[in-house]
Amino acid sequence: MSNETEETPLGNPSSTTLRDEEDEIANDVGGSGAPSDEEEGEDVFDSSEEDENLDDDEEEAQKVKEGFIVDDEDEDAGVSKRRKKHKRRPREREDEEDRLSEDDLDLLMENAGVKRSNTDTASSGKLKRLKRAGAGGDDGAETNDSRRAGGVSGTSQLDSIFADDDIDTNREGRDGYDNEGYDERTDDRSRKGGMLDELDDFIEDDEFSDEDEETRQERKEERRRQERQRLKAPTKISGLSSEKVDEMFDIFGDGKDYDWALQIENEELEQGLVVDDIGKDDKEFDEETGAPRTSKTTQMQDIFDLEDLKKNLLTEDDMNIRKTDIPERYQEIRKDITNYGKLNEVDRELEKNWVSDKISVDKNFETTFDLTEFKESIGNAIKFISQDNLEVPFIYAYRRNYISSRIAGGFVLTEDDLWEIVKLDIEFHSLINKRSYVKKFYEDLDIQDDDVDEYFSNQTSASVAELNTLQDIHNYLEFKYAQEINQVLTNHADRSGKKHLKNSSYEKFKSSPLYQAVTDIGVSAGQVGENISSQHQIHTAVDHPSMAPNQIIESIISENSDDLQIFSRNNALAVDTVKKYYSLELSKNIKIREKVRADFYKYYLVDVVLTKKGKNEIQRGSLYEDIKYAINRTPLHFQKDPDVFLRMLEAESLNLLNVRLHMSSQSQYIEHLFQIALETTDTSSLATEWNNFRKEAFKDALNHIFSDISGEIKDDLTKTCQKLVAKVVRHKMMTKLDQAPFVPNMKDPKIPRVLTLTCGQGRFGLDAIIGVFVNRKTDFVKDFKIIQNPFDKSNPQAFDDELDRIIESCQVNAIGINGPNPQTEKFYKRIQEVIHRKEIVDNRGHAVPVIYVEDEIALRYQSSKRASEEFPNKPPLVKYCIALARYMHSPLLEYASLSDDEIVSLSIHPFQTLLPTNILLQALETAFVDIVNLVGVEVNKATNNDYYSRCLRYVAGFGKRKSIDFVQSLHRLNEPLLARQQLITHNILHKTIFMNAAGFLYISWNEKRQRYEDLEHDQLDSTRIHPEDYHLATKVAADALEYDPDVIAEKEDQGTMSDFIDYLRDDNDKRAKLESLNLEQYAEQLEQKTGQRKLNNLSTIVLELLDGFEELRNDFHPLQGDEIFHTLTGETEKTFSKGCIIPVRIERFWHNDIKCVTNSGVECTVNAQRHAGAEYKRSASEMYELGKTYPAKVIYIDYPNISAEVSLLDHDVQHEYVPISYSKDPSIWDLKQELKDAEEEKKITNERAREKRTHRVINHPYYFPFNHRQAEDYLRSKDRGDFVIRQSSRGDDHLTITWKLDKDLFEHIDIKELEKENPLALGRILVVDNQRYHDLDQLIVEYLQHKIRLLNEMISNEKFKRGTPKEVTKFIEDYSKVNPKKSVYYFSLNYDHPGWFYINFKINADKPLYTWNVKLTNTGFYLVNYNYPSVVQLCNGFKTLLKANRNKQLTG
Repeated sequence: MSNETEETPLGNPSSTTLRDEEDEIANDVGGSGAPSDEEEGEDVFDSSEEDENLDDDEEEAQKVKEGFIVDDEDEDAGVSKRRKKHKRRPREREDEEDRLSEDDLDLLMENAGVKRSNTDTASSGKLKRLKRAGAGGDDGAETNDSRRAGGVSGTSQLDSIFADDDIDTNREGRDGYDNEGYDERTDDRSRKGGMLDELDDFIEDDEFSDEDEETRQERKEERRRQERQRLKAPTKISGLSSEKVDEMFDIFGDGKDYDWALQIENEELEQGLVVDDIGKDDKEFDEETGAPRTSKTTQMQDIFDLEDLKKNLLTEDDMNIRKTDIPERYQEIRKDITNYGKLNEVDRELEKNWVSDKISVDKNFETTFDLTEFKESIGNAIKFISQDNLEVPFIYAYRRNYISSRIAGGFVLTEDDLWEIVKLDIEFHSLINKRSYVKKFYEDLDIQDDDVDEYFSNQTSASVAELNTLQDIHNYLEFKYAQEINQVLTNHADRSGKKHLKNSSYEKFKSSPLYQAVTDIGVSAGQVGENISSQHQIHTAVDHPSMAPNQIIESIISENSDDLQIFSRNNALAVDTVKKYYSLELSKNIKIREKVRADFYKYYLVDVVLTKKGKNEIQRGSLYEDIKYAINRTPLHFQKDPDVFLRMLEAESLNLLNVRLHMSSQSQYIEHLFQIALETTDTSSLATEWNNFRKEAFKDALNHIFSDISGEIKDDLTKTCQKLVAKVVRHKMMTKLDQAPFVPNMKDPKIPRVLTLTCGQGRFGLDAIIGVFVNRKTDFVKDFKIIQNPFDKSNPQAFDDELDRIIESCQVNAIGINGPNPQTEKFYKRIQEVIHRKEIVDNRGHAVPVIYVEDEIALRYQSSKRASEEFPNKPPLVKYCIALARYMHSPLLEYASLSDDEIVSLSIHPFQTLLPTNILLQALETAFVDIVNLVGVEVNKATNNDYYSRCLRYVAGFGKRKSIDFVQSLHRLNEPLLARQQLITHNILHKTIFMNAAGFLYISWNEKRQRYEDLEHDQLDSTRIHPEDYHLATKVAADALEYDPDVIAEKEDQGTMSDFIDYLRDDNDKRAKLESLNLEQYAEQLEQKTGQRKLNNLSTIVLELLDGFEELRNDFHPLQGDEIFHTLTGETEKTFSKGCIIPVRIERFWHNDIKCVTNSGVECTVNAQRHAGAEYKRSASEMYELGKTYPAKVIYIDYPNISAEVSLLDHDVQHEYVPISYSKDPSIWDLKQELKDAEEEKKITNERAREKRTHRVINHPYYFPFNHRQAEDYLRSKDRGDFVIRQSSRGDDHLTITWKLDKDLFEHIDIKELEKENPLALGRILVVDNQRYHDLDQLIVEYLQHKIRLLNEMISNEKFKRGTPKEVTKFIEDYSKVNPKKSVYYFSLNYDHPGWFYINFKINADKPLYTWNVKLTNTGFYLVNYNYPSVVQLCNGFKTLLKANRNKQLTG
């Protein structure tokens, strides 16, 4: 089964179910030369009329009865039986007598054991089934013989589809001009098999047979046995060997994957759920009830998995895109826009101004520049895009005069501008939809608000058309008119039964008496908004004549104590509440937000605030190093370096920093607005209180607005920076795509025969060298495996002769080379040496060039699924070389063959990772679209070459889906196109798509002047001249040839103007004649007569008449210099540059130099002065080991030889050179914070260094090599009083005792060492708390054990209370409440300061709780400048102190 036939069921855009293709194939098999849909015009299988009149028309019923051999005794039963079986229905346009005789002949032949041909049976019309639901019109009806056969034999119904597919393909090959390999025996066998199945089924369903049941069952069993034998011998059917059949089943399966879906459909037929729906009025009714039968349509998603449909672009949405006469890319971006293109004239003018403002920012026009013509061009571009549905390549190529200045050297809307206008057009329509929603929302409320009315009445200015303003209005309405909204919702709930009322806290406050305080503030939020909008105090704030804000609020609370009971004891809460909601009213006001937003956008600055994580992780060489202390960055900074802000956001998402937006002089700005809007000039103390109250509320409101607008600016700035980065990425990609095929000799510009070579990992003598030969048509011809070692000194001639033989046998014109190893450079030079020494030339006598070819595609291709499908038996390196050769022939086609994932993985620009995947893909797609349309696509070549046709989706108007449809339509045409007009006359393209694509789809000129019907193969079809300009092109040719106007008029009347094109083609002096034309004058005359601006089109016509589809791309770019270094090593400027530190492995010693190699294979040399041997006057081999890796600093890089000079000296390695490529200007860099953080980091580094120093070893049983965390973990499971001695983090002259006071409570005691013999020895004198000890044992006994004894004494005392401070406090409070007259006190542990205790006490229940601190020492308990030796003495001392303090208070 051919690939074309295999793909047909999924590829036909007009199909809605798998059954449609099945029916179409069967129809062609059943009737040779059956007319197509277009030729026939109506369904020849439509039997709905007979079905409707079956019970009423006796004559028709008799015909049916006779056709199906139903006994006359029970006609109704016969009809019912036929309905039940869904097998037999009479067919229209069949002669009655023929039908009857055919039936009789079938019976006779069955009884005689003769098999009739399938063709006769298919045309007999005696068998008819109900059509599958969802089937198409003309192709829907089909005889069901093959289906029944499949049912009887137990084989899949899908097998029949594939069988019919093969027959259909063979018949087309026989009828068409391509009939090679057609085997008629296969057709005959299929027909015979089908006939046997049909007759079997026919007899099986005859319930009036003379056979008894046992005989009939035996006959059925015999048929089943024969069918199984037939299936076991597939070679008899297919004509293939058993091995080939097994291979076919391994690849394609047995066709039973979708049996479950077809079985469901059969069940629906048996249940009467699917009816013939060819005619809208044709219905089938139940015979008993008379009710119409239910129709259940089977969709493609009912049969195929939805993911498979999405993958193959066959979902319902995909099919709609295919059918709609709008460019596919436009449909995709407009799918979420409702009522697209239905703007009124006011909105169109608004869009023109709005888009002009956006685009003019990038144009950097002078302030005095008149934008009138520019806006006109923008308006034209918008019209072409939104109304005419013309894509960017068409507009730029054929409407350029409408999007550029009439003044020479003036502005031109570039392709970048046009793609941006496409996006802005979508954004504007979204904005208009939002505006319509908000406006309807406002109108439904049936209210009148001056601010909202003013906005909607002012729709001629582009400045008001902003989404943020619309969102402000919506939020304002929801905030201010919640009651009205609830009323609308209530009314709606009465109709719909649903009720979702808004119940905001503001509405509650507004309805409370406390809202009167807001009114008494003296100026409403609306009045403040008018003041700020006009920048003048139109409405003056009025202070209360006698009461301050707090007093007014207190009076309101006292007058409404019942309603405001919650505030009765908390006036401060009431004041804050009034201030809060007044501030909220201000922050929601439209005019205030509009003014603040406008100013914020003008004067905002961006600062970076580091997090603790960011301070630690952002270091030298980090991706975010240049933004670590960035401050006061303006929009102009980001316009110049858009990646900076995107990296800020990326770092923020990693919690490394926070991006803070603020206005310059923000506090002064707030003060300025307050003075304009709310401040009174009165200087009295009462006025001051009111001004302070208003100012606090106003400041809170503006801070809230600043926060909201900061978020808006972040989003807008993100989009702007993403757009700018995407533009750079797009241009980088265009540079890759804008390469013509490699041409060895520009004097003879022909596509070369290419040999590509690679040495793999560069292990010469061990691994073979792989070569691939590709012909001029980019077809893979042969691969080579060169086993001779090119560097074999014993037999160097062997490789030379083998390479010469390959080049000679293939007649190679160019050699391409690359590989994943630096040894490739050595191999490259060896090949050049062979070619030069042997003077190898191609068949034209030209030298054979050897070039480095970009291999980023080859690296992906060699392990891709696409390569496995194209060359399943080839090793990866062969596929790698094939991709290199294809790249030499066409970089554009190679890039166009990549999948989305592969394209995204390309290293195009360092900052491409900052873009979301969808934005990156859109930018790259626009690059493909521009270059593909610049180059053009040869239609007939795309039809027969899948590799070449992959660029069709980038043609203007096309896309993934439409390009598939286009190729399938050309396949169905089954002959090459001879003229562009056929794209319309054969319904291959619709009007809009044809308009977009025609100029970029060309048909190669045929000198034989082939004719198609009455269309002459026009030479202009092989040029970039659009068909709409053909007539203009003929006039240009006539004028260039200086024909008389009468002759031109005569030719025009005769319709033979194309003759002038032929005359011009044969004219040897055509270039001079065409270049002498005054195109400017001609364009002016043309515009005066027709109103069309065609100067650019005329220029295109002249160029194309000279050389149709001339190569406009840049020359092929072989890799050179550092590009070769980077591609062979995989290194980048960041990983391998002068001054950076790299690891090197020592390979050998050469005299006193060292030869080493990096991980990427770069050979490095360390000369005698750059390793430690020179410093210690020893040989290199004594200082370093072979095979060991050392850090080295790069001193010099030799790019051509892929080598470097490095240093192993310590002072070089410790000082890596990292160039600073960013500014530390104090105005944009926080130097103060950087210095402060550097000091902190230095301290932390010193502490870490102390922790990492050599562990001391002290000969004592309680000494452990722990740090403080390890010591605590060790003691956590020990008893109270256990301890360890450990090394101190303070230095080698300190030790630390860590001992356990209680659960999870440890004290660390510092020991100062004096009189040390050496840094690691134990000091002779140990000092703790200013007390000296001579050794650790004395310290433990006289100091630590005393503390442990005193701790145990305290904990065992009845006045000690365990628990947290909170728990102890609660216990004392509860005790005091029970015993209000008594005093109470308890000791407890201080968990914040280990080694200390709390004394918590209360004099009585009315007094507050007091807390004193007690320190545990080795001699007792220290309280208020006195040390108490025991707990009892401590208690007495505490009471004495407490009594003395009380007496002092009384006397005082």
